[in-house]
Amino acid sequence: MSSLSRMRYLILVAGGTGTRMNRPVAKQFLPLGGRPVIVHTLTRFREAYPDLYIVLVLHESLHPAWEEVVTAHPEARVDRVVNGGAERFHSVREGMAALPEGTGWVGIHDAVRPFAEVDTIRRCYEAAEKSGAAIPVVPVKDTIRHVGEQGSAPLNRAALRAVQTPQVFSLPRLRVAYEVGYQPHFTDDASVWEFGGSDVTLVDGDLHNIKITTPEDLLSAEAFLSLRDAPNQA
Repeated sequence: MSSLSRMRYLILVAGGTGTRMNRPVAKQFLPLGGRPVIVHTLTRFREAYPDLYIVLVLHESLHPAWEEVVTAHPEARVDRVVNGGAERFHSVREGMAALPEGTGWVGIHDAVRPFAEVDTIRRCYEAAEKSGAAIPVVPVKDTIRHVGEQGSAPLNRAALRAVQTPQVFSLPRLRVAYEVGYQPHFTDDASVWEFGGSDVTLVDGDLHNIKITTPEDLLSAEAFLSLRDAPNQA
């Protein structure tokens, strides 16, 4: 694995069973424009880096469903499939354990974010290769209030950013960061990285990079896909 491209890895986190969708099919396998959500996601990363080494973290009950996806969409095949853990933290740690030893850069991405732009993916990896860690962010559109025991107060929206994935890190340094025990405030991988005393670089994300977690999100995704494909259907 001497080439730079083969030193880039992806941990695709799909450990949940999608109970919030209120459907018998896990959200990463729901149809979107004729293909499962996860196939759209994988396609974007393969476009960005065709030789990317990919580990899929999946709930153990969903392995048969994944095999059905690969049978129908062979282009979705990945390098390794491992079981997820109790929390995202544990799932990512299981994913890292399945990666080859050595140096490189690893991106961690939500399987149910199918619209990350290729430029965004590349921007995250390239920034991480320079600084050690990079995460995509977008401006906050809504007014946000902080709620506490004394009431609530508006926050300065101009100083806030919404965090997306892929979050990309130096693999050896991320392994060290994940040697700590799980803590509830580890809401993403950057929070684990920063807990170890390292900084992250913020790069521009994209507003289309939505996370599909509810039926309403799926409707938005279908609408976006229809609009994106409309010129090709004309």
